[in-house]
Amino acid sequence: MESAEPAGPVWPFAWVTAAVAGLLAVPAVPNTPGWLDRLSLLVTGRPLAPAHAVVLALALALVARGVLLRRHAAWLGLNVLVTMGLLAVVTGDDALWRLPLLIAAFGVVWLRRAAFPVRPHHERVRTALRTGAILVIGAVLGSIVLGGVSIRSVGHDVAAGLGSFGSLDGPGWLPTVLGLVGGAGLLVLLVTLLAPDPAPPPGDEDERRRVAGLVAHPASDTLAPFALRRDKSYVFSPDGGAAIGYRVLFGVAVAGGDPVGDPRSHDRAVTAFLDLCRRTGWRPAVLGASAGLLPAWGGLRSFGFGDEVYVEPAEFDLSGRQMRNVRQAVKRTRNAGVTSEIVPERELPPDLREKLLEVAARSLGGAAERGFSMNLDELLTGYHPGSLVAVAYDAGGAPIAFQRYAMAGEGISLDAMRRAPGGPNGVNERLIVEMIEYARTTSAGVVSLNFAAFRELLDSAERRPLERAGYRALHLLDPLIAVESLYLFDKKFRPAYRPRSVVFRSWFDIAWLAAALLTLEFGRTRAPVAAEEAVTEPAGHLGRP
Repeated sequence: MESAEPAGPVWPFAWVTAAVAGLLAVPAVPNTPGWLDRLSLLVTGRPLAPAHAVVLALALALVARGVLLRRHAAWLGLNVLVTMGLLAVVTGDDALWRLPLLIAAFGVVWLRRAAFPVRPHHERVRTALRTGAILVIGAVLGSIVLGGVSIRSVGHDVAAGLGSFGSLDGPGWLPTVLGLVGGAGLLVLLVTLLAPDPAPPPGDEDERRRVAGLVAHPASDTLAPFALRRDKSYVFSPDGGAAIGYRVLFGVAVAGGDPVGDPRSHDRAVTAFLDLCRRTGWRPAVLGASAGLLPAWGGLRSFGFGDEVYVEPAEFDLSGRQMRNVRQAVKRTRNAGVTSEIVPERELPPDLREKLLEVAARSLGGAAERGFSMNLDELLTGYHPGSLVAVAYDAGGAPIAFQRYAMAGEGISLDAMRRAPGGPNGVNERLIVEMIEYARTTSAGVVSLNFAAFRELLDSAERRPLERAGYRALHLLDPLIAVESLYLFDKKFRPAYRPRSVVFRSWFDIAWLAAALLTLEFGRTRAPVAAEEAVTEPAGHLGRP
């Protein structure tokens, strides 16, 4: 699959701009060699004050980064830079030999404008204008109130340029303060204009209905139902046959798993997502991409971070020595008088729903619901009617545990697993076994359980020094993140594993990527609110009884 790339590389512009930024910063560095000072003067034309040198160098460094990211505001910045050089030559303030070089640079930059398609979002432009206006008004008022400077003097010096603030009448510290304010304002304006678009609003109900229909496709992946989270936005393939659900944090657009819908449209949905990221300036990423879809992401990088755990109901059998622990756990619950049932979430009676939500709150110890790539939201509100709830009751008929499963074309996926503290051991195993049996009777091909992060590291018998350090870290953090304990729990079912990967654009994005992924997986989800109407009804009609 080929994605539409803007014509031509932009790195030469970025490197030249970065080099100029480095030379501008020379006056702020003490004890520089004489040849470096002379080289800096070739760029600046005249000595710069250290504070001015730092501000201008930082500004051009921001422009250089914006050039690499193909920001249209950075292209405008290049034009302004070259135009200022031309004006300096024309007015006689700079050497005439620069003129042909600057004219050539202006022509090249202008002809390559199509390579910078990422325009500032209108909200960023408004913020930049407000910030600029506040800084100008603040500088003028500060000059008048604090320095006793006349409006005529301010107007004259503004017209003469920022460098002439030294001619203002008033306290000796005033020019320095105004210079710092102006420099800070310039940097704020650049950061604002070069920033990626703000996060879009979540998909509306019409979009969610469309996505629900795509989730119901017979070839849907086991992670497909989680595209229906209410905090996700959507991008559709041009033919409408597939869609990607995503969220934007810290400028990173994170897709949750593979596209949903017709596999024949997956490549086109990926292309649409990457094109959207290119237009908005977002860094594209995927959390939970399957191995089969990695080629569709073109030149993006990827690394495996774990495996989806799943069981094939047709092959599942409790007999045998290897299943002894699960078999004994199920038997203990039966001896304790535990009973169970599987109920469509939309059919839960209100009183039972309230009791199960109390079980969930007690299970989490008051913590918020969390998750992104393998979790739904709206726990037990009826908003996701394609969901099934397996409930365990104690001998007195009180609910003590439940599990929610989401349905997809390929099978059934575990969403939430909650057990009241103090309940009999083995109820979670019992409910999983009964859901597997239910899946067998309904001809579902797969029951997806949990996610085994870093499974190969946890499962390895021989670890190198770095791997041993990683394993110790996971072991120590297990009370907080439950990576090792969840892996050991799932391992009892003798499951199969499906590798899942993180897809990302560049290693330079890794810090932003890590911040976005950790926030998505461990941040709070929106609080459950009882739904007046279940809008994702198509997800509940998947051709099963």
